[in-house]
Amino acid sequence: MPSALPEPPDLVIRLRQQLILAQVRIMELEDVRESLTPQLAGVEQLLRQAQTLADAKTGEAAHLERVLADLQVQFTRLNEAHQQAAQDLVAMRAARAEANAQLARQAEAAAALTATGQHLEAELRAIRSSRSWRWTAWLRSLAGK
Repeated sequence: MPSALPEPPDLVIRLRQQLILAQVRIMELEDVRESLTPQLAGVEQLLRQAQTLADAKTGEAAHLERVLADLQVQFTRLNEAHQQAAQDLVAMRAARAEANAQLARQAEAAAALTATGQHLEAELRAIRSSRSWRWTAWLRSLAGK
């Protein structure tokens, strides 16, 4: 078997130096880790708060969407009711115009009847106040018996 070759002293020294540098670097990284751990905890807490807020806002958005849908349905119903009321109003106005026209015709007819009645009463008064009416009163009295 071949015997172990002696290591050059220069190589061992370099290896020891690199090992020491690696240990120093590990210690530096551990220091950085220790300084970053509270920051990481703070960031994680902020992330949890942000997630909670996002969940709440998502719930609010869903609620607002339901409210919007309900309001749209109510708006549609109110709009339909408004259109029906407008149609009813037009029909009522037409009926009122027809009733007013009929009332005017009835007023004209009543005025004509009143005028005719007044004319007939005047004629009756004229007949009863005439001499012939007075002279024939005794005949009328006989007819009534």
